[in-house]
This record gives sequence, structure tokens and C-alpha cells, in this order.
Amino acid sequence: MVYWKRFWTALAIFFYVVIQASFAQEKEGKDSVGVQGDTIEIIKIDTTNRIIDAVKDTKLTQEILKGVTRKQEPEGQDILTIRSEEAFLPFEGKIIRQVLINHIDFERSITDTTQNMRNRLVKIGNTLHNTSKEWVIRDHVFFKEKKPLNAYLLADNERYIRDLDFIVDARIIVVPLLSTQDSVDVLVVTRDVFSIGGSFNPRGVNETKFKIYDANFMGWGQRLQFNGHYDQDRNPNFGYELYYRKSSLAGSLINVTAGYTQLNTGSSYGNEEESAYYLNLERPLVSPYSRLAGGLEFSRNWSKNFYQLEESVFRNYRYEINDLWLGYNIGARQNRGDRSRHFVSARIFQQHFSKKPVQTQDSLNPAFNSRTYWLGAFTFFKQEFYKTQFVYGFGRTEDVPYGHTMSILAGWQNLLDLKRAYIGVDAEKSFVHAGGNFYTLSFRVGGFPYQGRWEDATLLLSGKLFSKIKHYKKFLIRQSADLDFTYVFNQRTNTLLDINSSFGLEGFVADSVLGTKRLHARYELVLYSPWKILGFRLAPLVFADVAIIAPRNRNIFYDKPFFGIGSGVRTRNENLVFGTVEFKFFYYPHVVEDISRFKVGVTTNLRIKYSGRFVKAPSFILYN
Repeated sequence: MVYWKRFWTALAIFFYVVIQASFAQEKEGKDSVGVQGDTIEIIKIDTTNRIIDAVKDTKLTQEILKGVTRKQEPEGQDILTIRSEEAFLPFEGKIIRQVLINHIDFERSITDTTQNMRNRLVKIGNTLHNTSKEWVIRDHVFFKEKKPLNAYLLADNERYIRDLDFIVDARIIVVPLLSTQDSVDVLVVTRDVFSIGGSFNPRGVNETKFKIYDANFMGWGQRLQFNGHYDQDRNPNFGYELYYRKSSLAGSLINVTAGYTQLNTGSSYGNEEESAYYLNLERPLVSPYSRLAGGLEFSRNWSKNFYQLEESVFRNYRYEINDLWLGYNIGARQNRGDRSRHFVSARIFQQHFSKKPVQTQDSLNPAFNSRTYWLGAFTFFKQEFYKTQFVYGFGRTEDVPYGHTMSILAGWQNLLDLKRAYIGVDAEKSFVHAGGNFYTLSFRVGGFPYQGRWEDATLLLSGKLFSKIKHYKKFLIRQSADLDFTYVFNQRTNTLLDINSSFGLEGFVADSVLGTKRLHARYELVLYSPWKILGFRLAPLVFADVAIIAPRNRNIFYDKPFFGIGSGVRTRNENLVFGTVEFKFFYYPHVVEDISRFKVGVTTNLRIKYSGRFVKAPSFILYN
């Protein structure tokens, strides 16, 4: 343990120094209801409306809840940065008498349930919107009545509900009772987004992509989505995808997704345009006090010659995917004050080609050959959260994790008649600095020991830093920086490194820039403005990427680095289900092949958030 502490300390100092250098920087049966020190009086507490009417009138509670109203303005506001369990700790161990649900439509302010936002578009939207049913919210509540209150469990549940795609924000408020000192009521307050959405992306005169969806169909926490693609060069000209998703089926916390696609958007592992139908079941580990997590996926895929390629060129194949993983959280119901946990998990993956391409050159291509592997993981983790704002969102509450996770991986793979063992380590440490910065360090290493040497081995070191939010007049400024180094060696079935991914230059696509060593850094500054258009906030940004890549026999600094610089604007209306929209302009001073130095990119329905998963399915170390 001492050695690990020394390791993390040394790694932290290294990344902190390097990354920090980029910043120049809640009299009849009368009860007393208290919320974090404020006390008010109400006459009855047996209805949800009366409780929330009382609770909302306290000044402090209005501050706690203002993140759900969507009325914040950047100018002079204090950005919320508190530990997620802080509001619940004074009530630790008290018995939960009842759990009350107060759900607010997307157009209503939670701090004033009689005043609607005066917006014609919102009124029209209200006629189309299906309000979330109370039972749907209850299906996502995993603390129980008549049980002792666990402050950390409530914080985990608040964060879990807030992360649902049909909810803008969520707050859980503990209501203490004067008539009984050992019991409390718990009020869960949520607010919908306008769940109907879509996008339209023309790609010239002859090609168009679009999507239409309802993320909360009938108010039942289910998503229906239809994606379409029209292209005159395609045969048939029109293709589509239809899929369905249900969140926390029957209160089980299992998410179910099923669909059919002609758009190469299933669990695709091949290189051609594919059609597929698929079924996915997932149960995340929603809290360190939960016991089980796992997932199950079935997919049937086949390539389709939509673009009339010659038979000698088109790869005609068909395959099935069967993927199952299951994990158990050791000591989940013990050590309520200590969130350190040990999690054991196992995964079985099978990709079977019932039809393979006839091309000779693909006979040894891993992408077109059957693959089977199993992986086991033993994970140590301790993770807690801060609540803050303006990281990736535009004022909504965001949860930033801090703590550590380390997984020891071991397993076996059969690919191309190579039956090899696999060993790996995946470690991550997140910090919140006293000055307001927060950052994450990662160490990942893995490979196949085979016949006395390591094959398809990977080493990846990375760090990410977000600066403290800065106020400048009516604006808020957030800076971020990334630094990562990757080294692969003895590649036999795995691909080489490239600079086209999240570890490279954004928007850059070059097939010929490959290597075994890569160093990458990124800086971004986002200016959250008070400007709005039809409720869409605007956030101008500037960014810069640099990536250096080298082959096995050459020093990493031998060749000229690749740069990408640019600017753009990010926009989002937090009351709508639409993801973030980004408009970006890129400039690459150094290019290869026929890549243009200039590029304009538009990304719609972008979903970006700070990752805070406790555990994940065992997997090989990914580096591209």
C-alpha cells in the first residue's frame, strides 16, 4: 500500500506540474421542518405539495434548488461546488418514514410551482409533452422506507436520477420531524426535459441524414427513436434505424435496448456498411451499496452492398455477437461510512462469422475472423463526488468524481488460432484541488504473454485537468487540458497507433500516420456567455491539439509534430432533450495525403459529461 501511495503521489506531481503549466490562473400535529440549518413551520406534512411549498420558501433551499429552475445567469453567480452527501449527513441513521415524489413539468419553476415561464414555444411544447409518471421516478429510487437513512446512498441516488436523459435535474431533500426525533421524510424532486427531439443534417444536395425521437414516450421512461438516411448514390436510396429503450425495467434498474438498423449503427465490428438487429440489457452499479452489476448483448450483423461495389471489392460477410458480463460487489452492505469496495467480475465475449469474405487478403484480418475471449477483473475502488456546474453543461448540476479505481485483469483469447492469456492493470485516480481545480490521472498497461515474450502490449499514461471557474464581467471561463502518452509493442493482431481518435487531433483523419509511440496534448478554453437565442445558451471556445507519433525504430521526437488549432461555439438549451450542438473551425498546419488544411465541423446531439462510473465491464486496454 505504501508503494502505491508513493506511485500515485509521484504520478500526481508529474502530471500536475506539466498540465498546470498551461494555465496562467434544504397546532395540530405541527412539525418543524429544517433544511441544512434553516427552520420553517408547516401545519401538515401528509401531502407532497404542502411539504414542497414549505421547503421551497427557505432562502437556503432556494439556493439548493436553483439548479433545477434553469434560470441561472452567469453574471456574478456563485458556482455550486459541494460534496454530494453534505446535505444528508446531519440525518445519517434516522429512519425514513416515507418517500415522497414531486415531479415538475419541464416548463415550471421548482421554486415557484404557480409561476410558469412565459414563453410561447414552451406553451406549445407543453401540449406535446408527456409528463413523467410518479411510478417511473419511483422505479429509479433505490433507498427504502422504514430503513435507516444513508447519506451517501441518497447522494448516489440523486446523481443517478439526474443522469437520466429525460430529466433536467433532481434534488433529494430530507425533511426532519419535530414529533419524532428519530424519523424523517424524504422528498424527491425532479424536473422533465422536453423529451421530443430530432436533428436534420444535409450533406450536400443529394444526401441527408435525420433523426426523430421521444426520450420519454408516454411519460414512462422509455425512448423511441427513428433514424433516416437518404443518399442518391445508395441502393435503395433510403435506409433507416428504429430502436426502443426502457430505463429501469419494472424498477429493476436494468436498462433494456432493442433495435433494427440499416445504417451501420449496431454493435458493428466489420468494415463494410452493415444491417443488424440487436438486444442489450444493462444493470450498472448505481452505488457502492449495490451488490450486482452486469450486461448482456445479442447482435446479428450482415454486410450490405448499398453502394454497388464490384464483387471483387465488396466484403460479403455475416456474424453474431454474444457478450455477457456479471460482477459482484463484495461487502456492499457493510462499512456504511467507508466507501472502499472490492468488486469481482467476469466477461465472456464471442463473435462468430457464419460467412466470411472471400477476398484472400482478408483471410488473416482480425476484423473478419471469429473471436472468443473471457476476462476476469478484481477491482478496488473508492469514489465520491462533488456537485458543480459549467464543466460540460450550461448551468445544470454536474457531478465530478474523486477517489481511485484499480482493476487487475486476467483472461484468455482465441483469435486466428492464437490462444493466448491476457494480463493487464487499469488504474485511475481523481483529485479535487483546494484551489478549485480537479483532475484525473490514469495508468493502463496490458498484453498477451506468449512463448516467452509480451505480444500486442500497451502502455498508456494520461492526465486531464479542469481549472476553477473564473468570472469575467458577465462571462464564466473554464479551461481544460489533456496530456497522454501511449506505447504499443510486438503488435501481432492489434492495430498500430494513429492520431485520429480522442488521443489525437480532433477532426483529423489520416490512414497513413501510424506508429508505436504517441504523445498528445490538448488545451481548450470555453467562455460561457449570458447570450441566449430561443433559450439556447452560447459558449464560444478556442482549442489546440498537438500529437507526435513515431514508428518502432525511430525516436518519438524525430518527425515533425502534427497540430490542430481552431475555434467555435457550443450551444445547448438545458430544458430540451437535444444534446449539445458544436460549430467548429479547424486549421492543420501540417497535413499528409490529400487532407485539407482547413475544415468546418458541425456536430449535433453531442452528449458529453464527466464520467463517474464506479465499475465497468472487463475489457482490454483501448488506445485508439
